[in-house]
Amino acid sequence: MAVYWVSFLASFLVCTILVLTKNKHIRLTGSSDETAAVQASHVAPTPRIGGLAVMAGMTIGAAITFLQGQKIFMTLLMTALPMYLTGLAEDVIRHISTKLRYSATLLSALIVVWAMEIWITTADSFLLDWIFQFTPVAVLVTIFVVASYCHAFNLIDGLNGLASGTSLLISVGLAAIATFTGQSEIVTMSMITAFSVTGFFLFNYPFGRIFLGDAGAYIIGYMLTWTAIVTLHEAPETSAWAMLLLFFWPLADTLFAIYRRRRKGVSFDTADRLHFHQLVLRGLEIFFLGRDKRTTANPLATSVLLPFIAAPVAAGVTFWNEPVLSFVALCLFGGAFVGTYQLGLRAARARVRRPRSRLLQNASPTQQSSDTTGPMLNNWRNRTNG
Repeated sequence: MAVYWVSFLASFLVCTILVLTKNKHIRLTGSSDETAAVQASHVAPTPRIGGLAVMAGMTIGAAITFLQGQKIFMTLLMTALPMYLTGLAEDVIRHISTKLRYSATLLSALIVVWAMEIWITTADSFLLDWIFQFTPVAVLVTIFVVASYCHAFNLIDGLNGLASGTSLLISVGLAAIATFTGQSEIVTMSMITAFSVTGFFLFNYPFGRIFLGDAGAYIIGYMLTWTAIVTLHEAPETSAWAMLLLFFWPLADTLFAIYRRRRKGVSFDTADRLHFHQLVLRGLEIFFLGRDKRTTANPLATSVLLPFIAAPVAAGVTFWNEPVLSFVALCLFGGAFVGTYQLGLRAARARVRRPRSRLLQNASPTQQSSDTTGPMLNNWRNRTNG
């Protein structure tokens, strides 16, 4: 238990230092240009190197457990360096291409496969399990899954506390399943991750004093995904579908983003304002708070979303060794995700149209021809036209 608090303190102290010295490094670690980015949900330049704090907590925890004879966490952390350093370069230097960052993540995952000889060996499906009988294919699927989840955590990092809060829920879920299977080392790995993220979370939510950045999102996604794969390796009775339930939110958001952007004919890495969390944020602004309440709407949107993110995690823990029930739950949550998104989008569009209709009805013909509210309202509507 002591190691968890040491990890927390290391992360908390690094965040404290970075926040207190913000004015000395903000020109490198944060940019005013980011607040004008199409996907931005904040209003002030903010350091985006919270990954340093999370990494500090994880490193301290890994070192202590390594000395105690638990080597998996340290091995995973060291193999993550190519990915982590590339992400950190993007946070500070900028303009590191998505392809390069993704390639670095693939390299890190491949090193784990080579060093630990661990990869995904089952999909809990008669139709898919034959694929994993071929080791080269299984290895390729594994490194693809790891790399994709690292970037999925980066995609959901759009609101104060959203990515870190999701990570905390997944960490606790992994620890619970590892407890059921008697895997004490995996419990320790999961809780070190949870406490390291908590040290950052207290600065990120609700006020957004510091952000994870690419390095932070990548290292969290990497460690959590590999913890899940190690769990499946060490405890084969664990359902792969249950693990997908734990990771449901980054999976669903990423798959829906791919579908949305392919439908619009744009590149996958093209930024937009159409993620689920951005829809909730703008829904709060349109229906309740107003467009000038971003600092309130941002953390409030996270508070609205976290219970929905927790639901599939709870289902994954409940059905941890029940493949059929886990699969059914995954389908139900997937349907609910898409259905709720579409309903929210339609409601937002209808609300945006309504004030414009009333304004035009009450205006004279001259006022209607010179109306300037249309372009302003259409601006938001066009951004949600996905």
